[in-house]
Amino acid sequence: MKVRIKTGFTRYKDNELLVKARKIRKCMNDDSIEYPSPTPPLSAVSTKTNAYRDTLKDRGSKVKTAAKKSARKALEDVLNKLGIYVQINCGNDEAKALRSGYDIRKKAEPVGDLPKPEKFTIEPGLNSHEIFASMKSYGYKAGTYVYRYTQDENSDPETWKTIVSTNPKVLIEGLESGKKVFVRGAGVGASNNLVWSHTISMYVQ
Repeated sequence: MKVRIKTGFTRYKDNELLVKARKIRKCMNDDSIEYPSPTPPLSAVSTKTNAYRDTLKDRGSKVKTAAKKSARKALEDVLNKLGIYVQINCGNDEAKALRSGYDIRKKAEPVGDLPKPEKFTIEPGLNSHEIFASMKSYGYKAGTYVYRYTQDENSDPETWKTIVSTNPKVLIEGLESGKKVFVRGAGVGASNNLVWSHTISMYVQ
């Protein structure tokens, strides 16, 4: 799964943002081998950090509060842009990404047994001899989606042809026109237990 840098700093309190900005600036030092040409340059991070720090020392009036908000936004903007640079240059290496001083987004893991699929449907494809099958997405809970289908009504579902996809909607091709196709589907979580949908059918064009 791809490492993703966490940007967006509105969740930080005023002093927390200052600490975080300083940490990123320190981790991404000017002699960094891993991040040799940061964009924006680290000097811009230092400038925005210092300007923001100064507004925290002198607050009270509406004008000063407005100045603090403006300086904070400028600092957040430069940190977000630098985060994009880190994202591009971390090489999908989690340790390298963390050494930049940025946090990374928590990896969502598939859960165990998933419930029976919702909104399970089939519909004609764009061409003859094919149909689309789909179910409501499980989001991060499902690693993959499995579909089984046949045009032999009396066959054992365990012997049906299988399609495995990371997308909740799949295209089933190579069907025989004028005959019914029978389809069922299931989402795959962290366990190997599949809760199948009901079987639905339609005539193939």
